[in-house]
Formats: sequence, structure tokens, C-alpha cells
Amino acid sequence: SKPFGGVQLLLIGDLMQLPPVVTEMERGLIYQHYSTEFFFSAKCFPALEMITIELKTIYRQSDRGFINLLNQIRSNQMESWDYENLSERIQPDFQPQEPGWITLTTHNKQADAINEKELLKIEAAEKQYVAKVSGEFSEGSFPTEGILRLKEGAQVMFVKNDTSYEKRYYNGKIGTVKRIAGDTLFIDCNDGKAPIEIERETWKNLRYKFNATDESVEQEEIGSFGQFPLRLAWAITVHKSQGLTFDKAMIDAGKSFAPGQVYVALSRCTRLESLVLLTAIRAQNILSDARILHFHENQAKSRAYRDWE
Repeated sequence: SKPFGGVQLLLIGDLMQLPPVVTEMERGLIYQHYSTEFFFSAKCFPALEMITIELKTIYRQSDRGFINLLNQIRSNQMESWDYENLSERIQPDFQPQEPGWITLTTHNKQADAINEKELLKIEAAEKQYVAKVSGEFSEGSFPTEGILRLKEGAQVMFVKNDTSYEKRYYNGKIGTVKRIAGDTLFIDCNDGKAPIEIERETWKNLRYKFNATDESVEQEEIGSFGQFPLRLAWAITVHKSQGLTFDKAMIDAGKSFAPGQVYVALSRCTRLESLVLLTAIRAQNILSDARILHFHENQAKSRAYRDWE
């Protein structure tokens, strides 16, 4: 009868980033039973007696001015001089002169168009790799393209951490396809190291069920997806960039449509100087959700709230 069966949980997240992606059909079903699509509308939430710990140490950025600007965007408290600082980064016709730059866009079509355009510029032969899918693995859950189109010279991004002892790459690491040798690829990450030799990786679709006999949770593999852990990476969407870090990024956020989208885009960068805005960011682009702000305010007032520097 207890929430989560009495199991103690550690829940980690950042509500000031992008909200859950909810389809119109799902929204209709959710609102029949819950007031919002967020976890704090769960029926069991009032009974959880959670301790809220807010982590405040920032590791991705070190420049205090950039951190302050990001905090202003995060809380939607931008002043005129903040917009002036951002306007200095606007270069709509910027053309990278070195590898490693990535464009963050708000819509999939924009990112796909940029990747297609850049791939066509390369004269090398195109190689297509078809994913090996077995069992149950929905296309909407594919971690990368079902048909991955690559050329030698293409800019790519790893979409998986290297689980080997060497830890040669991580999710979000950018590189260039140096050589294609059948079912083996060599990726140059422009870091002075030898190209990384990679082969296909396998993602598992797991289902969990309760074994009443011994009262345990059992794991069952119901499907798998085999593909190179790469995607074309001249451009990706802001949604797909969550959790990633980029040294050099061009940001097209002039058509932002979701709360937290501008904040997520800009905060992927390590330095303001390595960030270029392809479109201006105005007040109407920086959106916040009143429900989230209200929840944060209530949590901060709670006796169970802690700061953790």
C-alpha cells in the first residue's frame, strides 16, 4: 500500500530543462486522471515525504559571466544587458573554418536538411549500413538511424558510451569518418590520438516482470537493435542535445517552442566565446512554465529542502 511498494528511491532531474514530450493522444489520456504531465501530479506524490536536494555546483562552465547569463535565461529573468551580451554572438552567415562545430536546431527537419546538405558536399562514395533489428524494438526508440548513411569525411557524433576498458569515446563525442573498411569504421576525433576503430554495438529492449514465487523482479530481453553507435552530426536538435557538452556550437533557436529550450541549447556549450548564434534570441523565445516555477518555489520553502554546493 506504500508508494513504490516501500522501496527507497533516489530521483534525479532538472525541471528547468525540456519538459516531457507528450503526444496529443497521450495528453488526452493523462489529463483524465492527472492535473499535469509532470511527476509531481502523481497520486502518490503527496505521500512520498521527499527530501529535496538542489545541486548548485556547475562543472560544464567556469566563466562566471557566462554562468550568470545562463542562470538569467534559466529563470526567465533576462535584463536588457543580457540580451545585448547575446546579440554580440549573432553571426547568421558564420562558416566554420575548422572541424568539430555542430549546429543545434529546434526542429528535426532543420537538422536533417543541414546533415543532408553537408553529406552531399563530400565526393567520396556513400556507404549505407542497415540496422539489425530483432524482436520488439519500435522505430521511435531507435538510438540512431535505421539506415545509417556515411562517407569518409563525414562529421559524426557517438551516441553511446564506450563500455570497454579503454573508454575511447562517450555519448556526444564528435569526430570525422577517417576510413571505411567494410563493417569497420575509423573515427578521427581531432584530438591528436589515433583514429578510433569501431564496430556495431547492440542495444537491448528489456522488459521487467515480477516473479511471485520468489518475490523478485526478473529481466527479459524482448528485442535488440544493432548499429554503429554514430549519427551524422553537422546538426542535431536541442532535444537530442540534452545531457551533452560541446566545445564549439552554432545555435539556431529563433523558432524555439518549448520551455527551457533556449537554456538547454546555450548551456550545452563550455564557453560563451565558442558559441555562435545563427538567429537572434528575443524575449518571446525564452519560455517558462508557470507550473514548474510554482513547484520550485514550494520546494524551496519546504522544510525538507537542502542546498548542496
